Amino acid sequence: MSSNRSAPAIPGIIVAVGVVAACYAWAVIVLTPTHPGSIGLNLNALGTDFMVFHTGARWFFGGRLDALFDGTGFTEYLNAAFAGWLSQPIAFRPWVYPPSYLLLMLPLGALPFVTAYASFQLLTAAVLAIALWHVSRREVRVPVMAVALLGPAAAINAGMGQNAFLTSALIVAGFGLRPTRPLVGGAILGLLTAKPQFWPLVPIALIAMRDWRALTAAIAAAVMLAGVSAAVFGLGAWQHWLELARASYADPNGEWMELGRLWGGSVYACLATAGAPPALASAGQAAASITGAATVFLTFRAALPPNSRIAIVLAATVLTAPHTSLSDTALLGTAAALWAGELAKAGVPLAHWTLALAVWIAALVNPPVLSPVGRLTPLLLLAFVAVVLTGARRLPAFSSGVAPTWRRAASED
Repeated sequence: MSSNRSAPAIPGIIVAVGVVAACYAWAVIVLTPTHPGSIGLNLNALGTDFMVFHTGARWFFGGRLDALFDGTGFTEYLNAAFAGWLSQPIAFRPWVYPPSYLLLMLPLGALPFVTAYASFQLLTAAVLAIALWHVSRREVRVPVMAVALLGPAAAINAGMGQNAFLTSALIVAGFGLRPTRPLVGGAILGLLTAKPQFWPLVPIALIAMRDWRALTAAIAAAVMLAGVSAAVFGLGAWQHWLELARASYADPNGEWMELGRLWGGSVYACLATAGAPPALASAGQAAASITGAATVFLTFRAALPPNSRIAIVLAATVLTAPHTSLSDTALLGTAAALWAGELAKAGVPLAHWTLALAVWIAALVNPPVLSPVGRLTPLLLLAFVAVVLTGARRLPAFSSGVAPTWRRAASED
């Protein structure tokens, strides 16, 4: 076996800071049931976001689907049903997901809350681990999975009971399988429409690669998912959701804007919490979306390592989305893990490791409404995608004399 197959070389200072950050984040989660907010972020209780998913599924089986999009009534129900679980009443927690997402959550509605919550986190974490195992080089598989699933963002996602493991897994698996199984990879990417704000970069990437089979499969899977959900829930559910989504984003003074979007990490939230008027914050979000789309197009036209491409699309997805939650920083943790797998070769400067670490621990300085430092996260992501895009070609290549797999794949695109 050649010397390029040696164990990953990660600077000791990076490992030390990473271990401390991860231990702190998981300590916050462990203390949440008994001492919420005692050493940092106050999550109120474990699984507060999963309460929404579980209750939505339960309401469908209970014949209450028509009331699902009443945010006030839904929040009142959550506070009553989970009064013994919550450390304090939640202010506003509406159902904001499309019917296609509710369709995916239905099996969990048949389980008790705690069982469903634990099962969802373990299952989606396992799917992400399998996806990362598939795309990573053999010698870095375990470190890449550990970095993605044990970091601060992973802890917060698990504590909130959110779906960022699933979102990350769909992106990693979809783009990871695309070169060899374009129909399967494309279909997986089509499922990402269940989180519609995270899907627009997918067709841009596939068009950039001129992978029409994967694009067709992605669109077909998206249409099928929407069609099945319409058959199960009725077209009225889609109409209610579309009206809710339009009203929520159009009203800068609405309740969801105050207690939902501004508590996220989007460019809009960063600018608005810094004092920018809604029009300027919206313009900034539009500029970020255009920048992210252009970056992804260039990324998938360039001859880059596949995992560098996936890392960029993960980071750009967070940058361009009009709304992200704190748990969605798990996409950044996954991006940093994949890039670290590329960096784990000799001769990589400490600055690159430091940038990867900063992206990985971004969850600890967010959301911007609580931490002004979090308002710099979009700039951090711009730096990350720029360095990965421009620096990937200069990463040390394998020394075995065989052309790296990513170069052969790029020529096949």
